[in-house]
Amino acid sequence: MAFEKPNTEINAISSELVRRLNENSRRLRIMEQKIDKLESSMDLLEDNTLNQMNDMKIGLERIATKITALGDKLTSIETDMARINKELGRTATKAEVKQLETFIDLVNPITAKFVTKGELERAFEDKLGRKA
Repeated sequence: MAFEKPNTEINAISSELVRRLNENSRRLRIMEQKIDKLESSMDLLEDNTLNQMNDMKIGLERIATKITALGDKLTSIETDMARINKELGRTATKAEVKQLETFIDLVNPITAKFVTKGELERAFEDKLGRKA
């Protein structure tokens, strides 16, 4: 029995050591799994960030292209406006049109009271006849 008691203590100590070793191994596996999950999450975040940055870069390039096109259109519109203003400078003003309208009304045979040659001669003869 003397040998059994130390054997029992050795067995108890060994089983406690094995239990602790198993517990530490379990904890280590859990930590490794958590680290693997974190690494996967980090990789996924990096991929998503890179994809979003690429999408934003493409979007910004499109916006820059549209802005350039709008600038070109604006330049074209400004050129057209300058040409139109120049042409408007050569057109008649409202006062000039009114003056032309008055002149046309004066010489318009439909509305003006012109005398024919025969009417003038008769009026002349009538005047001469009255004086005589």
